[in-house]
Amino acid sequence: DTVSEPENTDMDLPSETFNEDLPPEHSYLGENLESVSGRVILTEGSYVTLPLLPRVYGTLVPGQTFPMTVRDYGRAYMFRKCVETNHTFGCISNRYRDHVGRGAGQGIGQGVGSYGTTAEIYEFSDDIGTVCIKAKARQRFKLIKTKRNDGGFLSGELKILPEVNLNKPLSSIQCSSLNRLRATQKERCFSWESYLTPWPKWVYDQYDIDKLKARVDKELIFLKQGLRKDKGKMIMPNDPSELSFWLATHLDAEERYHVIKLDSPIQRLRWQLSLMSKCQQYYCFGCQTQIGQQSDVFAMSIEGAQSIYVNPDGYLHDTMTLINATNLVLVSTPSTDYSWFPGYAWSIAVCANCHKHIGWQFIAQKPRLQPHKFYGLSRSSLITKISMDGQQDEIPVM
Repeated sequence: DTVSEPENTDMDLPSETFNEDLPPEHSYLGENLESVSGRVILTEGSYVTLPLLPRVYGTLVPGQTFPMTVRDYGRAYMFRKCVETNHTFGCISNRYRDHVGRGAGQGIGQGVGSYGTTAEIYEFSDDIGTVCIKAKARQRFKLIKTKRNDGGFLSGELKILPEVNLNKPLSSIQCSSLNRLRATQKERCFSWESYLTPWPKWVYDQYDIDKLKARVDKELIFLKQGLRKDKGKMIMPNDPSELSFWLATHLDAEERYHVIKLDSPIQRLRWQLSLMSKCQQYYCFGCQTQIGQQSDVFAMSIEGAQSIYVNPDGYLHDTMTLINATNLVLVSTPSTDYSWFPGYAWSIAVCANCHKHIGWQFIAQKPRLQPHKFYGLSRSSLITKISMDGQQDEIPVM
């Protein structure tokens, strides 16, 4: 059957809300993972040598968690060695797919593989040739050179990139005579001080971190949609750098690659606001049939609406959750095996037009569990288009 249904009426009944703390635990990996203690912080601007994960997993951003299951000797050996030392390795950034749809000079992906993020293992298990890890991306780096070690795995010399936090606009020319008014008439003082410069106030507003954070809160309100069991918990990070990286987890791997090359959270937030406010529909990558809308994005996890999960074969899926989707066909019976969302059964969903794998439909196994149904869509199977004045630009950008 083609999937395009309204929300289930069971949601109107007294219900049990899904625990949004469960997905980041990745409990489907089993209970034998052991915690790896310690935290490694590498000095910004320093050069370090770390083992490298092959470039086949998209782009990670600092703060993002991801699980892995590996059975091949090379990666298993690398992870064992990491756990024995500082449990840190490098993830070279990569795109989901070959670069398409851009003309000459337009490729964000040019030089893909030159940047990446360090990742730190915080849980690890080694069971009869199968190694499972849970790791968190930590710091951005630029790849200087690579070499093959005696164990056969790749290592790289990396430069740890700095976080550049700029001062507030006009902070260097604040007039002391206005200090008594600053607490109650902040914007007026800011406007008066801008008259002392060649640029009007609105130019400086574009680089005011507090105003950028307010714009994110107002213009990207769809990212707040979700269960939010703990109403007092911050939905979006407050720190500018953490906020810019959290927003990046909701982008395509290629756009995340562009984000990690930028050193300033102001640069990152300005670019993300420009992009995400104009990309409001999701389309099948194979045939460009519309699959979902930005307004249906719905967080099932405390980490946000898009997270990385791993299937039993070790394949990573960058998965975005939506409360509704359309033009999908279910091609499997519901199963709870290895479910990323405990209490839900999944069915494989493909595009109704070209039959490309798009993601999964998740159905609650308890009649009172809320939401009763939602969709997990593989980000590598989707594109979006920039909307200009209500018209869709034909260049895929996410």
